[in-house]
Amino acid sequence: MARSIPFDPTPYLRPPKLDVRQAVALSIALLSALPRDATDGMKRTARAVRKTTLAMNKAWDQKRRASGAPKPASKAKADYRVDTAWAALKMRVDACALLPAEAHPRAERAREIVRLLFPEGLEFLKLAMDLEWAESNALLGRIAEDDALGKDLVAITGPEFLAEVRAAHEAYGEVLGITKAHEAPADVAALREPLRELVSAIGDYLLQVVAGVDRERPETVQSARAALAP
Repeated sequence: MARSIPFDPTPYLRPPKLDVRQAVALSIALLSALPRDATDGMKRTARAVRKTTLAMNKAWDQKRRASGAPKPASKAKADYRVDTAWAALKMRVDACALLPAEAHPRAERAREIVRLLFPEGLEFLKLAMDLEWAESNALLGRIAEDDALGKDLVAITGPEFLAEVRAAHEAYGEVLGITKAHEAPADVAALREPLRELVSAIGDYLLQVVAGVDRERPETVQSARAALAP
């Protein structure tokens, strides 16, 4: 008899309580984490999440314009900055990785960091802007959660490079409307319906992820945990 793998679906059985920014950020992160072996139900509800996210962003943008909020900085400029920041950071790590490990102990650690953070190089920088932000956010989250990784990365590259990645990422999120510093809370009344539809779509997607779990098949539990990680 196959061993049952622990998995508690309870937290995912009800749609989460989210404000506009939280809902948009979560939807983008969930779409970015969609497993390659997703079920038809997951794919169908993921499409609904993407559709309602776009509608939410449109309504949010219209609200900002109607309230006289200043236009965000150029998306292209912010995209270029975050692309450049990640490329510069990786170049520093790559340069260290080229050194002979017997003479430079950090070279081997640099190679490990490249494999850990950039297994596919900088391909994520070619994604659509919202998905690129989500991938960038996931990488920064991984660095923040692993103290040794963060310290070694700074030791190899110098503090300026990671600091610029973080600053560029924050500005990118503001421009895309995912995060916005020093902005008055959005008028919930004007955004209530698109927000309700987005949160409902997220809830439907979470249920489909949970439905695909078979505790006696470890790969389904691992896939669900990865999909629900955001």
